[in-house]
Amino acid sequence: MSRRLRVASVYSYMCVGGDENRLLQYLGARDTGRFEHLVVSCLAPTEASLAACGPIQGRFGDLGVELVQLTVAADHEQRRRAGRLALGAIQGRAFAAVLAQLTRLLRERRIDVVDARLNLGTVLGTLAGRAAGVGAVVSTNYVLERFENPLWYPLGQAVYAGVDALICDSQAYLDRMRAWMLRPPPGHCIPNGIRPPEARRDPTAVRAELGIPAGARVIAQIARIQRIKGQDLLLEAAPRVLAAVPEAFFVICGYSQLAEDYRGELDAIVARHGIADRVRILGYPGPIGDVWSLVEVHAHPTRLDSSPLALMEGMSLGRPAVTTPIGGIPEIVADGETGLLVPPERPDRLAEALIRLLREPALAARLGRAALARYEAHHRPEVMARRTEALFEEVLRAPRHSRWGGRGR
Repeated sequence: MSRRLRVASVYSYMCVGGDENRLLQYLGARDTGRFEHLVVSCLAPTEASLAACGPIQGRFGDLGVELVQLTVAADHEQRRRAGRLALGAIQGRAFAAVLAQLTRLLRERRIDVVDARLNLGTVLGTLAGRAAGVGAVVSTNYVLERFENPLWYPLGQAVYAGVDALICDSQAYLDRMRAWMLRPPPGHCIPNGIRPPEARRDPTAVRAELGIPAGARVIAQIARIQRIKGQDLLLEAAPRVLAAVPEAFFVICGYSQLAEDYRGELDAIVARHGIADRVRILGYPGPIGDVWSLVEVHAHPTRLDSSPLALMEGMSLGRPAVTTPIGGIPEIVADGETGLLVPPERPDRLAEALIRLLREPALAARLGRAALARYEAHHRPEVMARRTEALFEEVLRAPRHSRWGGRGR
């Protein structure tokens, strides 16, 4: 094919999250001579949704990539207030409107490959892609939690029967997802690749803005504020750490999205332990490198993850990490070599590991160097981009026979 291949990456809604950042990293390393990219957000942000989920939309324009936001508003506040029946009606009307608009867009733009992202993005991208006659549909996903609900199960099985390939960032979760599918598409593990996050501001100024005292030794978790990420476990570990290392300071950086109740629980833990002067919980709207510049030890006591991008950000900066052996994390963090692994749901063990790194700078430095070497060898964005682009070309040449009948054009 002499012209560039047209790829549309489809989200139901975009937020400051791991997959959106993975896509940004890919787009920053894309081959513009061979591929033309379009990003679609099926729900347009409102002021309230941006405050809850974080501003990320403008970052695509910075990379020279067009972002199309369909005209259905992401009214998270209305959805939160609505009763079950009303919510079903709201979501049904929004789904139908989005599907019609997305199908029309894919057809008008003559898209060759739909890159459908996450659960609802995969549903919308697959249905619209097949309706528009797109040549191939690829799903990028990491966990099927929504489809495991009995009400969603038939839809999930039907949708993935119409997908040409499934991409995941860890082998562990790829195997888990394909085992769940009755007719799984071909699976491809393409590990995350990132550029080291860069600081735009002087660290002293950032410390002052966040109220972090000079000389404080910062332990940070950088992730969406969601129960699955385990920020509560880090805060439960904090008093033990502070008793042993009084100069420690805890930063939890991420947007709460729709988890206001969980954010309230975090505030309650801080108040119960009386550690408000040694903790900051915030969503930082600027480059995340500004926050990383303050971090001495990275904590990520997650309960559910595939291959967290934040771990790779820390690795790329040579920061030692304490995390849990969840999902695909053991594929990138070797205990005692490139980080420390602790059992999930064990704030006592988390505290011990954090104290160890603060008290043993030689160990922390060795783990940080090994983590950086691992990043250099396996997790640069160019590696991820070339593998992804090769897959796009492969599925377009030979799309999987759809169980819905017929192939892509």
